[in-house]
Amino acid sequence: MIPGMIPEETSEGFSPPYKYIILIAALITVGGVILAWLGGQGILPLNPAVTLGMSILLATIVICCAGVIMQGTYASRIVNYSEMELRYEEGMGHYENEEWENALLIFTELAGPKLDHKRGTYYSACCYEKLGDWENVKKYTNAYLRMKPKDAEAWEMLSRAHKTLFEYEEAQYARDQADRFRTS
Repeated sequence: MIPGMIPEETSEGFSPPYKYIILIAALITVGGVILAWLGGQGILPLNPAVTLGMSILLATIVICCAGVIMQGTYASRIVNYSEMELRYEEGMGHYENEEWENALLIFTELAGPKLDHKRGTYYSACCYEKLGDWENVKKYTNAYLRMKPKDAEAWEMLSRAHKTLFEYEEAQYARDQADRFRTS
């Protein structure tokens, strides 16, 4: 892996789907209430208080274990975010020194294949604009606007790209969006 690249999601470790964990805990609790009621009515030979207490305890254990797993997952990513932040600062140094190609290499690494790193995607578009690569300005700006749709500066950059490529209707739309979000 190239230093500073965003690591691909791996299947290492266990990452449960948390919405199902909550559903399971709710089912355990409701099941415990039903069993306790049936025990209280004498239909089942169960102590209602113990049954209810055990179901609540079991549901709490399930939720706590899921929380610990989630916390561990986030904690394991801190190192990657720290490396990404250092890489971003390096890219900003190149950007501020008008070393567009060097900055672009770093920002496109940060943006990743899914173009889902806000600052990396935005500054990739800025670098492409400085280099006059208008198709990539559109690509990266559109990706950025999917994450932050109310950014007036990004809409202006998209407008400039469309205008340079003689796409006047799209340029006007982007300009209108920039004006709309600037005033709001």
